[in-house]
Amino acid sequence: MRALWLPVMGVLMLGACEQQIEPATVEAETPPTLIEDVDTAQPMTPATPEAADPVLTNVAQTKTATIDWNAARADFAARDTDDDMMAQVASGGSPVVPVLLPEEPVGVASVGEDALQFRPLADGYFAVQKGDVYDIIINGTDRLVARPGGEGVAADTPLVFEETMTGALVSFSRYGASYLVEFMCKERQAVIDGSCIDEAVALTEVEKLLIAGTR
Repeated sequence: MRALWLPVMGVLMLGACEQQIEPATVEAETPPTLIEDVDTAQPMTPATPEAADPVLTNVAQTKTATIDWNAARADFAARDTDDDMMAQVASGGSPVVPVLLPEEPVGVASVGEDALQFRPLADGYFAVQKGDVYDIIINGTDRLVARPGGEGVAADTPLVFEETMTGALVSFSRYGASYLVEFMCKERQAVIDGSCIDEAVALTEVEKLLIAGTR
């Protein structure tokens, strides 16, 4: 009997070994879908203006002023001066804004000129009048800072005086344009002790400005 069991046990062990070394069947792994088909994917929807921050949308913007040229021409015709040279220089090339200047001979701005220096700009002009105690710098522009929805028209405003680190300045609006007249003191000590320019003198100087150029 023992002789019969040995062949049987051998057969069983051989069958078991064959079963263990048989390669297992590996199922193919299907990668997960990362994105939908391009044709069926939904496009991104841009943010609408309503979704924007209302604080950011209500930001001041720079606009071009609407100039009242009729009023400027009327004031130019009524001015009390015979300085035709000043008018020719200030009105040459069709100025962007009505030109306000002190009543004195005017020339094109250049280094070393003693006369009133004038230079037209794309958005207005600037002029420099040399003085013994202070220089006067005049700027006129058609650029306005307005809230969205504004019409870009600036009403005439009174003269506003302000002291600066170099002297003083006076700002105002006229004919729809914005003007800034700056007084630059020659000596630092005059600024410190207030002997260079005061409000009354500054306002008087600005009030004496004449309309020297228009369309």
